Amino acid sequence: MMNKGRKGVLILMLSCTVALGGCGQIAEDEPIVMVDHTPDEITYNLEEITKGDVVRSITVNCTYAQTKQQEVAFTTGGRIVDRVHVKAGDYVKRGDLLVELKAGDMEDQIATLEYQIKRNTMLLGYLDKAEEFDLQTSEMDFIYYTDMNNVDKNKKKERDEAIAQEYTYKREDYQDSIDFDTRKLEQLKADLASCKVYANLSGKVLSVKKDLEGSTAKRGDVLMTIVDDANGLFQVEDAQMASYFAADVPVSMSIVYGNAKGDYELIPYQMNTWKDVLYFTVLTGPENAEIEVGTSGTIKLSAEEKKNVLRIPVSALYEADGSYYTYVLNDENLRETRFIQVGLIGDEYAEVTGGIENGTKVVRK
Repeated sequence: MMNKGRKGVLILMLSCTVALGGCGQIAEDEPIVMVDHTPDEITYNLEEITKGDVVRSITVNCTYAQTKQQEVAFTTGGRIVDRVHVKAGDYVKRGDLLVELKAGDMEDQIATLEYQIKRNTMLLGYLDKAEEFDLQTSEMDFIYYTDMNNVDKNKKKERDEAIAQEYTYKREDYQDSIDFDTRKLEQLKADLASCKVYANLSGKVLSVKKDLEGSTAKRGDVLMTIVDDANGLFQVEDAQMASYFAADVPVSMSIVYGNAKGDYELIPYQMNTWKDVLYFTVLTGPENAEIEVGTSGTIKLSAEEKKNVLRIPVSALYEADGSYYTYVLNDENLRETRFIQVGLIGDEYAEVTGGIENGTKVVRK
């Protein structure tokens, strides 16, 4: 630090004698006032020219986005939305019920059909035993109540064929009824299932369509979006920046707002798949940081660098008409201009290629 001051003393002497007419009195002299004026000290912020690294960096904006999402939509239409179980901002787990449509009496119909199918299946299973019993009865009647001549034998044969035909028809009837009810049951279950929409992944409900409850469902209409923000990636939507990154080489990133505020290290994610968008995963960052979908950050990259060169602080460098200069102090501690030659101008320092020597102290802004 250097300073230069000048000191002056102004002595003001004031005296006056006032004669008071008719009273014969003399007023006392006014006191002597001495004022010492000291000008403000001029303070210079100096820094020595030394050797070191000069880095010019660039910044790239990135945004945290989900890698998985579910666009929830109805697979059926025409029914009234009965209840919405979630709202935007809620976290859900895979399998959680999200939305229900009015199902009417479908559950009662399903219960009735299940009973009918079970009953008819049971009756169908009894037919073999019943047919066997009727045939045995026919045989006993033939033995004990006929002469077992040819006429009786023909009658028995006709009776046995009639019994077999009767049970064939019964089996067909029961099976047809079971098949019909089964198809109807499957359709009802599918319709009932379509009345309930579940989460296919765990994550955050990003958005929900307004005024859903009481509205009429439309097939394929997107009701809400769920994102898996636990497994998100930072994205850079500028493919031209890809050349600044290398596989497995971390880069610095900072977030200045929100619950995720802090400094991070990102690492390129699957660079071989990069096209229009560049992806990065978090390597390190603040403990317990909550990075939400849509959070913005800034990646800082080294665009150009010079190692161990003579350098001057950018805060001490001036430019005019394409020439660069700085200020140094002369022997009288007064500033004087020194024109210099510079190379790479970095973020904090600029490379000096001539006009000033190592160890020279320059005045910073």
